Amino acid sequence: MLKRLNSVIKKFFKKEELSITPSTTAEDIEEWDSLNHMSLIQAIEQEFEIEFDFFEVMDFENIGALIESIQKKRNNTFQ
Repeated sequence: MLKRLNSVIKKFFKKEELSITPSTTAEDIEEWDSLNHMSLIQAIEQEFEIEFDFFEVMDFENIGALIESIQKKRNNTFQ
């Protein structure tokens, strides 16, 4: 999951040198501002075929929390 998400983020920011970890936050990536946050979330939703609600999007503290949310949503989709 982390590898796939890393690929989405690299592609979105057009930065192949990016390497994310579960503890990576928006502050760790210079281009990750509030406007890019919403667009990145849309790219992630498309990649993983899920949807986040507004409050979920605002609550992601780091990549680990985002991965956890993606996994929960994908598990619910396949049940």
